[in-house]
Amino acid sequence: NVAMVEGGRVAADQQLGPLFADHRGRIDLAALAVLFDHLGGLPFFRSGPNGSPCVQARLAMSMQGRVGVDDRVTGTAELMMHDDGFGSTRVDLVTSTGRLCCTGTARNVAVGRSFDAHPAEPRGAEPTPSGAYTHGVELPPAIEPSLTGREIVEQIANGIRPAGPIADLLNGRVELVDYDRAAGVRFLITTEPWMGNIFGTMHGGVIAAIAAQACSFAGQANAAAGADYQLGDLAIGFLRSPA
Repeated sequence: NVAMVEGGRVAADQQLGPLFADHRGRIDLAALAVLFDHLGGLPFFRSGPNGSPCVQARLAMSMQGRVGVDDRVTGTAELMMHDDGFGSTRVDLVTSTGRLCCTGTARNVAVGRSFDAHPAEPRGAEPTPSGAYTHGVELPPAIEPSLTGREIVEQIANGIRPAGPIADLLNGRVELVDYDRAAGVRFLITTEPWMGNIFGTMHGGVIAAIAAQACSFAGQANAAAGADYQLGDLAIGFLRSPA
């Protein structure tokens, strides 16, 4: 739900649920990336007389504490500065109790695209039936504290442990990659039309969610047995718009 608020700001909210939980049954930064990106572009878009077609060139997100699985997150975005070609927008997301849970900025770039230049397709549609965000999706089983992070990711890669609802939503598949001093992760995605934006290319928020989830798995892969972790910061630069 999107609404205009005073002072030229834009507000929107997102109902979370088990569908957006990770392999630990938690809401992490990846689950908020689409809302953050969506809000980050709206104030710059409405700054033009007829709307300024734009994309985000960069997102910088910082998580502040935990978010409940069934919480409802509300975000506000304010255009801090802009000219005809570029803008900088601040985005804040708060929980239902009013606690700031994610903050950061979006770098907006005007583009010479037409919304009508791409063939019609079911992009931006809901990927699941109505109500599936809070019903019919099971949280993953609890992780045994004796398992190292590498063992957890190995189990996910081998199909022994579920990758988590948000990884399934993104059509993700996990592979473990060994480096000299650390364990790495490859997160492979099969895209679908609902992941698109109004231009018919990949939505930046979905790309950010994919990158954030890959970083989360990498953090898990290098965690000691019983250790907790959270993806605290994500800065992502967009170089082009993939199909």
